[in-house]
Amino acid sequence: MLNTSKIKNVISIICVLISNLVNGQKITHYDGSVYLDSLKIINASFKIKYLNTGTNDIQFYINKNSDIKKLTYRNKRIKYKILEVIEDLKKISIQNSFPLKFDLNISYSYPLDRIESKIFAYNPNWIELSLYTGWFPVNIEDKNYSYRLEVSVPKNYEIIGNGDIKKEGPHTIIVNNDNHFDIPLVLSKRFQHFKSYNNKIKFFSVQLSSEKIREIKESSSAMYNFYQSNYGNSLTESLVVTVNPFEHDMSYARRGFISLSLLDGYGLIDKKVLAHEIAHLWWQNAKTGVWEDWLNESFAEYSTLKWLEKTFPPEIFAKQLRKYQEAYKKPTKISQTTTGDSNWHSIAYYKGPYILYQLEKNIGEEKMLTFMRMVHKNKISTTEKLVDVLVGFADERAVNQFRSEIY
Repeated sequence: MLNTSKIKNVISIICVLISNLVNGQKITHYDGSVYLDSLKIINASFKIKYLNTGTNDIQFYINKNSDIKKLTYRNKRIKYKILEVIEDLKKISIQNSFPLKFDLNISYSYPLDRIESKIFAYNPNWIELSLYTGWFPVNIEDKNYSYRLEVSVPKNYEIIGNGDIKKEGPHTIIVNNDNHFDIPLVLSKRFQHFKSYNNKIKFFSVQLSSEKIREIKESSSAMYNFYQSNYGNSLTESLVVTVNPFEHDMSYARRGFISLSLLDGYGLIDKKVLAHEIAHLWWQNAKTGVWEDWLNESFAEYSTLKWLEKTFPPEIFAKQLRKYQEAYKKPTKISQTTTGDSNWHSIAYYKGPYILYQLEKNIGEEKMLTFMRMVHKNKISTTEKLVDVLVGFADERAVNQFRSEIY
């Protein structure tokens, strides 16, 4: 995900949620029926499959304005408590004796016009739901659940999600058996449909001019082709990008899904954001306990930096590079900051990529390219394993320098 200071509060909230959740519970699958018939309110029912590894206190978060109609376990109503409210989410706790594997059933309503996040505020022409709006019961630590949704939307409206989508009568079925995390949905009756010139990316937008669509088709193809030629095949061959009509500074990537917001009419800023998010098709391996990890963000941004270097005139690239150089001067080590810290963005998105850029200068572009391919191919997910791989490509001096900049 690429963000700026205006949305750091969103990241901080997520980190608070992570720190407050109890270890020992894991959501493995959602099976849900979702009705948005009125465009004013969601009525949803979920069967949630849990794996319990030692706790009788099951917790999850949901939007604070949701009205839980029924919560059942083994076909019996079960009591719950609201422990706290953080921003627009409330924390639900259930005390009970649970087996190793069990199902929890929940039915609730969710008023769309009471979404308090300005970024995802209700708009009938573009309704966007995700982890950030707390529209579904979520345990933030779970990053590999699957889901199947049966969604009902008003006539003439289309629903876009992450996964295999098909129509069955009046319903849209969305199945995702290999999700990273999150269940993003976008609803509109004005979708423009188009594909990148290489047919690798499907776009859904509203209000884009034919010239902007042509630019996006061309540049997104170039980005994808550049990464594929450099790093090998992506983690998924199916990518959906929704381009919302709002000028907020939050775009994010899920495996196979990107939500993109345009800030400068698809100029350098927006192209750089899209390049970063597309790069996540190659760099989204880390599962080291934090919500976003430098192995995801710094590698995606370094890849973006290389695309900029190969695509734009030297003076434009040099100007961009100065931002990374300034962050590189900060004394904070990558290992000393995590998602939500005040300096996380500058360290993960600027200092980290520049460390990789410096590594390239130390070992040479050809070795760096082979190193990056190896990291991607082996889905390296920890810094320790990353250093182990680097030993095969760099001398002791370069390895020690790299290690000293991380730890």
